[in-house]
Amino acid sequence: MDGAPAPIDQVAAVRDALGDGPDVICDGGVRRGSDIVKALALGATACSIGRPYLYGLAAAGEAGVARTLKILRDEFERTLALAGVPDIQTLARRHIRHRPR
Repeated sequence: MDGAPAPIDQVAAVRDALGDGPDVICDGGVRRGSDIVKALALGATACSIGRPYLYGLAAAGEAGVARTLKILRDEFERTLALAGVPDIQTLARRHIRHRPR
């Protein structure tokens, strides 16, 4: 699986294939608020945050999960602000620039 594409790299293609109808949830690889912004800009409806949540839980129980969610939210909001995007309804693929591999 080390050669498989990351979930974030598949979001746009999945959204294009499915159209606007069904929800697309990016599950895997979400570690920062900026990852959530990228996934939503590419067409995801939502993101799963399993690993960050578990890190917070292991580190400090319920308080750790709350802190993790706050960090993700702060990073998310900061990324939107730095991109000049006022809200997630305005977020679009044009806000993402792909780096050549």
